[in-house]
Amino acid sequence: MSMRDALIQEILKQPEPVLRELQHYLAFLVEHQRNGANGTSAPAAEAWPAGYFQKTAGAFAGEPLERPPQLPFEKRGEW
Repeated sequence: MSMRDALIQEILKQPEPVLRELQHYLAFLVEHQRNGANGTSAPAAEAWPAGYFQKTAGAFAGEPLERPPQLPFEKRGEW
């Protein structure tokens, strides 16, 4: 069975609300592909402000990280 056939068989089993969500998701993917993203995330240059990693890399170097003590568990009533 081809991938297309397997997907069609699975789609035929789904209720209407799931089909609507699938339609919206497929439209999103098509639009992404039209814009040249082709399903990949944005390049790092577009995703992060200029100089972000140079300013933040090693920002905590030399500072000890301490975990605060565990808080007590919340007491709840019986079911």
